[in-house]
Amino acid sequence: MPRTRKKPDARDGAPATPTAAVFQLTLSGEQTIYQAAELHQQLHAALADHAAIELDLSCVGELDCAIAQVLLWLRRESLHKGVALRFIAPSPASQDFIRLIGLQGELSLDEAAHGS
Repeated sequence: MPRTRKKPDARDGAPATPTAAVFQLTLSGEQTIYQAAELHQQLHAALADHAAIELDLSCVGELDCAIAQVLLWLRRESLHKGVALRFIAPSPASQDFIRLIGLQGELSLDEAAHGS
């Protein structure tokens, strides 16, 4: 099950506005069609309420085409809405699957794995 953390904006003493916060989500274990709808809902809400989204993929053991579709949708929507998106430390399973289905250019997980 994904874990959500919100990182407030860095200003001292000032309350974070919803669009100033970074939405952080850690995905772990199996990420398949069974988790896709819930993940999509969480990310849809995050796109509306946050200026940046960070997805930690370091603990993903398996993902499938349904999750890849959600990630593609997220990439496109974040670009459209001007929300910064960062994939953090994609697991080997994440990288291998994205490469296998030929989406490494679209999702650029390899770049994220190297901190770019």
